[in-house]
Amino acid sequence: MPSLSGINLSLNALLAHSQAMEVIEHNVANANTAGYHRQEAVLRTTTPANLSAMDNWIGGGMRGTGVEVASIKRFSLEFFDTRFRSITSETAESNTKSGVLGQLEISLAETGADGLLVKMDAFWSSWQQLSADPSNTSLRAKLIDESSALVQSFNRRANQMMVLRTDQNLMVSQRVEEINSASQRIAGLNAEISRVISVGEQPNDLLDERDRLLDRLSEIAGATSHIQDNGEVIVSISGHMLVTGHNALKLQTVADPANDNLLRVEWQVSGQSFQANHGELAGLLDVRDKIIPAQQQGLDDLAAELMGQVNSVHSTGFGLDGTTALNFFTGTDALSMRLNSALTLENIAASSIANAPGQGDLAMQISELQHSKVMNGGTVTLNGFYNKQITQLGLEVQRSQIDAHNKGLVQSAMGQQRESTAGVNLDEEAANLAKYQRAYQAAARVMTVYDEMLERIINGLGVGGR
Repeated sequence: MPSLSGINLSLNALLAHSQAMEVIEHNVANANTAGYHRQEAVLRTTTPANLSAMDNWIGGGMRGTGVEVASIKRFSLEFFDTRFRSITSETAESNTKSGVLGQLEISLAETGADGLLVKMDAFWSSWQQLSADPSNTSLRAKLIDESSALVQSFNRRANQMMVLRTDQNLMVSQRVEEINSASQRIAGLNAEISRVISVGEQPNDLLDERDRLLDRLSEIAGATSHIQDNGEVIVSISGHMLVTGHNALKLQTVADPANDNLLRVEWQVSGQSFQANHGELAGLLDVRDKIIPAQQQGLDDLAAELMGQVNSVHSTGFGLDGTTALNFFTGTDALSMRLNSALTLENIAASSIANAPGQGDLAMQISELQHSKVMNGGTVTLNGFYNKQITQLGLEVQRSQIDAHNKGLVQSAMGQQRESTAGVNLDEEAANLAKYQRAYQAAARVMTVYDEMLERIINGLGVGGR
C-alpha cells in the first residue's frame, strides 16, 4: 500500500534537485563576474526511518527517507589564492614602475631633436662659430638663442620631474584611501561571515566579496592574509597587522618636510612609518622618492657645473663694449638656471683682452669646455655625464618593462590555474543542469504515481458491503 512517507520522499527529491538547479543558475549568471567562485549543491541522504511495528513483517530493516542539500560548496583553494596574490603584488609593482619611468623617459625626449644633448651640442657649436668671427652680431644673436633654448631645456626637464613627482604624490594619497576603505569593508565582512558560519550556513557570496578585496589589497600594497577557524581573516602588510577580527587599523598621509613636503605614509594610531614591500604603492614610492630624485640630482649637478664652468671663463673676458666680470648664467640648479638678464649682444665676452673685437680666444675656451672632464671627480665630460645618466635611465626602463612582462606571464598562468578550480565552466554547468533536471523529472513522476495509487485506493476500491 502506498504511504505518505513515499510522497514525502519524492517531495524531498524535488526540493533538493530544484535547489541544485538554482545553484547552477547562480553559477551561469555569474560566469563573467570577476572574483566569483563556482558553487555546487552537495546532496546527501536524509536520516533513515525505522520500520513501524506493523511493517516489521516486511523485513529489510531501516528505510531511506530521501535526499537533501547538505551544503552549498564553494570551490576555492587558499594555496592558489596565496600564490596568486603574491605574484600579483610583484607584478603590480613592476607595472607601476614601468609606467612612471616610461612617462619620465618620454618627458625627457632624448631621442628627438629636442633632446638636452642636442641643445648642449648646439650651445658649444655657437661658441665655436663666434670664436671665428667674434664681432659678428648675427653669430652673437644665434648664441643668445641657442643659450636660451638650452636654459629652457634644463628648466622644462626639471619642472616635468617635479610635476611627475607631484602626480605620484596624488596617487599615493589615493592608494592609501583605497587601503583604508578596503580594510574597513573586510572587517565588516569578517563579522558577517563569522555570524553566518556560526549558524551552520555557507556565506559563499560574502567570501567572494572579501576575496576580491584581499586581491586588491595585495595588488596595492602586497597584503597577506590568513583565514581563521571561525571564517574571519587576518590581514597584514609588511608584517604589520591591518585587519584582525572586526577591527581595521588605518593609514594616513602627512607632509614630509625632509622630502620636499611630499606625503609620507604612516600608521594613524602609532605614527609609525609605513613601508610596502610590494604592490603599486611600493612602486610609486620607489619611483617618487628614489629614481626621479636621482635623475633630478643628476640634472642639477650638470646644470650647476655647466653654469660654473662657463661663468668662470666668461667673467674673465671682455665684450665688444669693454664689459668684463659678467656671468653668462645665473641660478644654482636646473630649475633656477637662467641667462643673465644683463647680457646683450655687445657685452658677450669673446676675447680675453680688452678692446680687441677681432679676438675670439675666450669664446674658443668656452667651446672647448665640452671636452673637459669636469664631472664625477674629473672623470667624464659634461655631455658624457648626461649621456651616461640617460643611458642608465633607459636601461632602468627596459629592465622594468621586461620584469613587468615576465611577472605578468607568471600572473596570467597562476590566474588560469586558479580559474580552473574556482571558475565557472558553462559546458560543465550545462551537463550538471541536465543531470539534475532528469532527477527532478523522475521525482515528479514518482510523486505522480503515488498520487494515482492513492486515488485508486480511495476512489477506486468501492464502498464496503456493495
